[in-house]
Amino acid sequence: MYKALFCMLVVAFSSLVNANQLQGYGAFTDLNKDWMLVALYGQNAMKDSAADLQLSSSHSSDVAILPTRLEIKIATEKFTQRRFRALWLEAMAVEHGTEGMQQLNESLESFFSALKGPLIRGDMLVLELENGQTQVSLNYQTLTKLPASFLHKLVASMVGKHPPSKALREGLTGGSSAREQGDLAIRFERLEPTLPRIAQVSRWKPRHVKRLASQEAL
Repeated sequence: MYKALFCMLVVAFSSLVNANQLQGYGAFTDLNKDWMLVALYGQNAMKDSAADLQLSSSHSSDVAILPTRLEIKIATEKFTQRRFRALWLEAMAVEHGTEGMQQLNESLESFFSALKGPLIRGDMLVLELENGQTQVSLNYQTLTKLPASFLHKLVASMVGKHPPSKALREGLTGGSSAREQGDLAIRFERLEPTLPRIAQVSRWKPRHVKRLASQEAL
């Protein structure tokens, strides 16, 4: 009985790890400045032309990445909402075009409006698939939930046909060297929000999200 239970736990844990396998690190750079360091998690699968949420891997033309989690850490001292919005809109527009941006308009507005002030060095923005939605959190505080496809579209703007930089795409899809990945990993792990900053961001959380969190704690 215990052996069977142990095997079940091992299988469940293996499935969870596989679904959130680290694909790589990358630096979102503009005008020779690193604004964000990014870590992409996902599941590797055989490429299927009928699947909508697959992205190409640098390892093989037959392998695709199914994004499940994107971690973004702010690498600059201060990142205004206007600048943050402009960088992402430019990257998204280049990759998805006018029609694609029109379809994303509502989700993009919800995404940007969830941020109630400028971002600062060490802030950690996470987008993760959770119960069929893209859950958006900042410094461990859930701010909003968007369609599951939003995570894919955001990741595609960095690793698709027209990424902000070749280095960013290669880093997130396994195409950069081990040394480059190691350097980025060290820089990424050193960036963490401070306790006062976490408390400050907690006040950005919408009221309905706060009520749900309080109910879950009871």
